Amino acid sequence: MNNARYLREMDFARVDFYERTKLYHTIRKNGGSIVQGATTIRYRKFIRPFRRFSITSKIIYWDSQSIFMEHRFLRPKDQFIHCIAICRQRIIGCSVDAILLELLTRKSLHDTISVENGEAIESKLKPEPTEELQKWIEYNEISSRNLRQNS
Repeated sequence: MNNARYLREMDFARVDFYERTKLYHTIRKNGGSIVQGATTIRYRKFIRPFRRFSITSKIIYWDSQSIFMEHRFLRPKDQFIHCIAICRQRIIGCSVDAILLELLTRKSLHDTISVENGEAIESKLKPEPTEELQKWIEYNEISSRNLRQNS
């Protein structure tokens, strides 16, 4: 698989994730939209043509404007990780915290956590960014700021 194919497959995995979790539906219902902001990929070992692989996708962090997703390309027989990608999805026109709060409380969490206010739930459910992710976020912000100033 070449580099462009990894990105294409991640797009398909992301759409599948949006549909299964109702993330896209919830964003649209609240008057927002979502765009790909940035991607970083670490390749470990290429995937040979006609070989099976699976992609796992999960949200690893979010801030006031973006959702950060991790995609892993796995070999099914032994779960060897061929590639790890982190993608930043910008949410436009609505609050990321409100969207994720709605999705997280919709799942069975409503029964296990007393809902006094959204902040109580958010503080319990929102993950802390890893050191590596925090560095990437800071670098990405500096790069974006420089691009906006030079245009």
